[in-house]
Order: sequence, then C-alpha cells, then structure tokens
Amino acid sequence: MKTSYTPNQKKMYSNPVLELLSQSGPRMMGFFHLTLISVLVYTGVQRAEFRFLIGIPLLFLTAFFVWTLAEYLLHRYIFHFVREDSALIRAFHFALHGYHHQEPNDAKRLFMPPLPAILILTLFFGLFYLMMKEYAWIFLAGFESGYLAYAFIHYSVHTRKAPKSLKFLWKHHALHHFKYPDKAFGVSSRIWDRVFQTMPPAEERTSTVEVHAHHP
Repeated sequence: MKTSYTPNQKKMYSNPVLELLSQSGPRMMGFFHLTLISVLVYTGVQRAEFRFLIGIPLLFLTAFFVWTLAEYLLHRYIFHFVREDSALIRAFHFALHGYHHQEPNDAKRLFMPPLPAILILTLFFGLFYLMMKEYAWIFLAGFESGYLAYAFIHYSVHTRKAPKSLKFLWKHHALHHFKYPDKAFGVSSRIWDRVFQTMPPAEERTSTVEVHAHHP
C-alpha cells in the first residue's frame, strides 16, 4: 500500500554540532555544486590547451558518464562495506550510508553535506590531476555534474512520486532499499547493474513499491 511522503524528523546524532553538520538540502547543495562547477570550467578553459573546441564538451561529457560507474562502485563497495568487529568502520558506515537505509525518508540527509563533499572532491581532483594534469579541471566539472544529477534524482526518488518516464528508476531504487540491498546499486542509471549482473529479478521490476513510502 502506498503512503504519502512525510519528512522524517528523527536525529542522526545527539551532538548538536554533528547533527547540524550532517544536514543538507537541494537549494544549498545545488548552489554549492553549480558554483564550483562554474569555477572548474572557467579554470579548466584558461589552463588547459584544447586544440579543438569540441574537446571541452567531449571531456566534460566523458566525465559525466564516468560518474555513473563511480556511483555504482562507491555504492556497492564503499557505502555497503561494514565490519561488525570494528567500531570505527561501523561508525563510518552509519554516517556514510547506514543511517540512510535506516531512515530513508529523512529529506535533510539525501545530499552529501558541504564539508565531506569538499573533502571527497579534493581527493578526486588529486587523482584526476595525477592522470591528466590540467585537463582535470574540466574532467572534475563533468564528474561533479554527474554527481549533481544523481543527487537530485536520488532526492526526487525519496521525496516525489515517479514521473511515468522514470518509474523504472524509482522501482529500481525501491527494490534496493526494501528487498535487495545486495542488488540495484545504480541510482541515476541501471547500466552498471546490467553490466555487473546485480539487477533484481525481472519479475520484481514491476513492483508498485515506492521509496518514499514507509517500509511495510
């Protein structure tokens, strides 16, 4: 049975500072990422030598697509990694993804907050810079744009009813949350679930469960 979405008011941390730092929202993070993407594109155009103008959008779009693979791998191997014999890893898992599975209706924690976002983007930039030098600026802009698209899709999946054209994504993520936590790792795309054979059973994909419905 479907239920309407009601924002979850539960706290993630008893510490008020950690509680505040763990929260984010679409307006704040949209502005944050769009500003940073603009700065990256501007810097990349100024610093990298593109022989052909088509090189800029091509590199940007390539990075956008690469994000879909990163999204899958991070979700499958990092977000779901937990060791019960390690309190540190349990705490890390809870902060990164465990709480989200525990309280999927908490709309204040569907975007990565600014501080961890800056740290993660810095790490990715360092990795990209080692591989492609000055072209890393444009590449990170495309990569981050892929993340931003994913973040807004994820937010919408958890807070809105599915539009007809995207029902397959809503159902895919609902199956991950409520029935198959070891499958359906893609959120913005199902491509890599197909490639790595982690799609839910075909007969389950017609389920009417929605992620913003309360867990039965």
